[in-house]
Amino acid sequence: FRITEAVYLIERIVDCLAYELDMDPAELRLKNLLKPEQFPYESKTGWVYDSGDYEPALRKAMAMAGYDELRAEQADKRARGELMGIGLSFFTEAVGAGPRKDMDILGLGMADGCELRIHPTGKAVVRLSVKTQGQGHETTFAQIVAEEIGIPPEDIEVVHGDTDNTPFGLGTYGSRSTPVSGAAAALVTRKVRDKAQIIASGMLEVSVADLQWDKGSFSVKGDPSRSVTIQEIAMKAHGAGDLPEGIEGGLEAQICYNPENLTYPFGAYICVV
Repeated sequence: FRITEAVYLIERIVDCLAYELDMDPAELRLKNLLKPEQFPYESKTGWVYDSGDYEPALRKAMAMAGYDELRAEQADKRARGELMGIGLSFFTEAVGAGPRKDMDILGLGMADGCELRIHPTGKAVVRLSVKTQGQGHETTFAQIVAEEIGIPPEDIEVVHGDTDNTPFGLGTYGSRSTPVSGAAAALVTRKVRDKAQIIASGMLEVSVADLQWDKGSFSVKGDPSRSVTIQEIAMKAHGAGDLPEGIEGGLEAQICYNPENLTYPFGAYICVV
């Protein structure tokens, strides 16, 4: 599917080159893998790989498989007229479909929306357009929001997959849900947190700059005993009384996230036949 055919062709060429050079296939790959200091790296097709540390991945696979021992076993079996094959593959994949300047579907840009609303109870609902196909979106996105705002994951409802009730997006496929919608969830949560900080400054009667965030609450710098939780802030945002000037009631935000680049996962495989 997409990547496997291309990787097969490239890896087959590398194996043929190793044979022509009378070089171990792993050694040839290790000599030619990009080094960390070469990133960001622009490929011949124009895509920019932001980061990577390829050699440790291949060496770990070799260690787990017992690569040197396998080669020794292979040589021993061949000397006895037996056949033993060792397959080696290393890949870099481009996933997280976007950005919209480079990718579209029928003219629609590859951006995803996300909406987060924190109720007066301190519980939250996050709405996304991607639809789970068994990947565990409900768990993943709740954990992302929880990490950013300090609300327990079990108090975060994830609504997804129905663009009649969620922000618009381009869907689940090509390993894009977490890189695109997951990033949107993180960014919209930070947007809500920024508003919460302004409300907290009014509650604690200090400037916004005098507050520090500690996963779930804002406290006054130098005086951590003076603090308010995100749940208390949510109640204030929805409750009676004045809010800081220019701040509307409620604690919610919406975002349409346009990724700047693809993501580039990588890995190594070794098999024996």
